Amino acid sequence: MQIFKTCLTSSQLMTILGGFTGSILFIFLLTAVGNLEKTLFGSSFQTQLKEVGLCLVVSMVASASVHRVCASTCLIFSMLMIWTLNRISQEVYSAGGQVSQVKKKKN
Repeated sequence: MQIFKTCLTSSQLMTILGGFTGSILFIFLLTAVGNLEKTLFGSSFQTQLKEVGLCLVVSMVASASVHRVCASTCLIFSMLMIWTLNRISQEVYSAGGQVSQVKKKKN
């Protein structure tokens, strides 16, 4: 992000794009931390809130080094992305599936 700092601070739209880039960094960091934890602690280990917070702070600091507005838009985009990841995870890995019941008629 530092390489494109002059480009990302040139206009308001590019500053928002810088925040979106920071949120992509957040997702990559969170994926890397989650994979590392699963490798070290076993496949049943889940990423907890403190790891999510740490990845969010790192990505916001990287975005803030470009522009302050990039940091705030990074927070907004990251919250939207983590909410979307949570919904996808709930749909794919939910334990309770829907069971359809068939009622038979009595003759």
